Amino acid sequence: MPFSQPVHARIPKNTRGRSAVRVLAVALSLSAAFMPVSASADGVTLKVFGGSSLDVLAPRETPEVQTKIRDEIIAGFLKEHPEVSAVEWDAQGPQSGSLQRMMTAKLSGQEMDLIACSAYWVNGAYVRRGLLRPITDEIQPFAGNIDPASLGAFDVNGKVYGVPITSLSTSTIFYNVDLFKKLGIPTPPTYADLKSAVPKLQEAGVIPLLHQGSNSVMWPMWYFETFSQASGDPVGVTQAQLESKEGFDNAASVEAFRLIKQWVDDGILSKDSLSVDMEGMRAAFASGKSAMYYGGTWEVPSLKENVKGFSWGVFPFPKMDGTPGDAKHGGGADNGMCLSASIPEEKVKPALDFVAYLTKPEVAKIYLDAEQPIATSIKGVDGVDEQYAKDLRATAFPNTIKFLDWIWPSEVTTAVASGIAGVVGGTATPEEAAQSVQATFKSLVDEGNWPPKD
Repeated sequence: MPFSQPVHARIPKNTRGRSAVRVLAVALSLSAAFMPVSASADGVTLKVFGGSSLDVLAPRETPEVQTKIRDEIIAGFLKEHPEVSAVEWDAQGPQSGSLQRMMTAKLSGQEMDLIACSAYWVNGAYVRRGLLRPITDEIQPFAGNIDPASLGAFDVNGKVYGVPITSLSTSTIFYNVDLFKKLGIPTPPTYADLKSAVPKLQEAGVIPLLHQGSNSVMWPMWYFETFSQASGDPVGVTQAQLESKEGFDNAASVEAFRLIKQWVDDGILSKDSLSVDMEGMRAAFASGKSAMYYGGTWEVPSLKENVKGFSWGVFPFPKMDGTPGDAKHGGGADNGMCLSASIPEEKVKPALDFVAYLTKPEVAKIYLDAEQPIATSIKGVDGVDEQYAKDLRATAFPNTIKFLDWIWPSEVTTAVASGIAGVVGGTATPEEAAQSVQATFKSLVDEGNWPPKD
């Protein structure tokens, strides 16, 4: 759930993991979302700018809860820092328009001290367009409050541009626990275990694994998994590809497509997935017609609401035989706080003080606990005490890397999705799929549309 279309339930990629109802509710709360909280008439005023209405604290909560949380936190900060008289938080609009709103604000000279933003935009556009100030060294005094792995979502070419203040997402396989026990399928299963289980599942009249394949923006998640194993260094190799030092049709890329095809050839991933949408995938699993599906942690609310007849659990996308890289899963920290490249020097220290304040465990609990997270970016703020969450924290989260479509141009994301659909459907070979992605990227370069310009 790359940024593409659901938040990885793909409501859209940019809202990955957040319900459409919440998104709409937040959008309707704009008037309250950026009102200042003042302490006195004198002193520094910090301007927090967000490209969309989701760039707020507790973005999954209702507008009323968001306002209460924001006011409580800002009031606490102002009390500790009397040199700051107010914090004004301006976040509005759809996430798809975040870049346009940011560029408009920059070109108009709008004052922006802090940027509340998603990791997707930090990686995909904000850094490349010079909108953010690197803060690698400046965060060291409070870096101990932050989960080190979650910082990776805001690390671009070895420099940290943002501090994650969010719940964490990861990708996993959801499975029917009762059915696996009944058929004697080991958990967590190896790839060989899943392949061996196919005849048992088919004899029981159950589809082994169904994917929401008609929702094309969800296909790249599979590629994130297989490319990690095929390349050994997915983010590093991707950066090399974006710099044209390697092609998107290199051996690792071809192998990534081939490994996805292997899931189909071995009977685990149903080819029927090509005609199934998100609701169909969820309904098939909830009714017991499919034994597994692959997705992100944004799926948990739906599972809790709809799966009633059996117990469900999670296990990580398995290591495939003969691959040089470790199993890594797409995800990470969604939201963070950055410093604007245009921040006046006299405001840098109070801005960093505000970021540091947000990472205090006792403060972070205020805006994170309300969302009942599975895991968080702040040490000392624990996730929910449920078995699936414990399993994810033990297996998937330690091996989670940023979604590659946070780095890719959108045209590459579309080409990868199309390539996977072709490979799964048998209309394209892995080589042809990779060559198509490379051709798409080369066109961007040849036409002067890559690398992006300020």
